[in-house]
Parts: sequence; structure tokens; C-alpha cells
Amino acid sequence: MFLDNLSANVLQLCDFYHLSYERGAEQCSISSRYFGSIARGKTAPTIVTLEKLCTGFDLTPNDLLIASTMRQELAYRQPLPVTQVRCFRFSSGLTGFPVCPRCRCTMEREYQSYCDRCGQTLDWRNFDRAALIFPEG
Repeated sequence: MFLDNLSANVLQLCDFYHLSYERGAEQCSISSRYFGSIARGKTAPTIVTLEKLCTGFDLTPNDLLIASTMRQELAYRQPLPVTQVRCFRFSSGLTGFPVCPRCRCTMEREYQSYCDRCGQTLDWRNFDRAALIFPEG
């Protein structure tokens, strides 16, 4: 089970970051042959090698070895662009709040690094072109 989880996660990391075995091995400071054996589930790494894999991919051992946690963590680390502003009409005028691209909740502040509801990493580069959403009614 250990080798299966490690192998699957190393393959997912390579796919997510568009890395060949050679580039992944270089990033983790291990030989490409050894890296390939780990990725294929043919070799159990030493503790030192496991540490190099964690350092190379900037993950904790739990993130590297537990499949579902790693996938969720990677998805939330990838910044999503904020492309919508939910507008509200008040007697004093129009007020807008950014909308999280993952959970679609209205956020209280602009230019925060993460959604305060779901934790999604946010990208604000094109926020000035965000679509305005008006409530019906």
C-alpha cells in the first residue's frame, strides 16, 4: 500500500507540474533511474530519499503519501482568477464584492490571498475586468 500510494502520488505530481522523470528527479536531487523506479512502484525509497522527494515537491510526508489529501491540496494551491463581482444596490449607491471562483461565495474583501470560506488561492491579476453580477429582482 505504501508503494502504491507513493507511486500514484509521484506520478500525479509529475503530471500536475508537467515534469518528465528526468526533470522530477533533478528537482528532487536524485537520479532519474531511481526516481523512475519509485514512480513505477518498483522501489521503496530510503528515508533520505523520501525527504528529498518532499523537499523537491515542497510537500510534507503526509501530503506525499496520502492520495486524497495531496490532490485536494494541489487543487487549492493552484491560483484561480477572480472574474466576478456580486453587486448590491443600497440607498447610498451600488456596492460590489468579489466572488470566489471555487465556492462561489461572496468575499468581504478584495485582494486577499485566499478565500476566507474555502481556502482557495486567488489570482487578482485581471480583476479590473471582472464581470458584474446583479441580483434578480
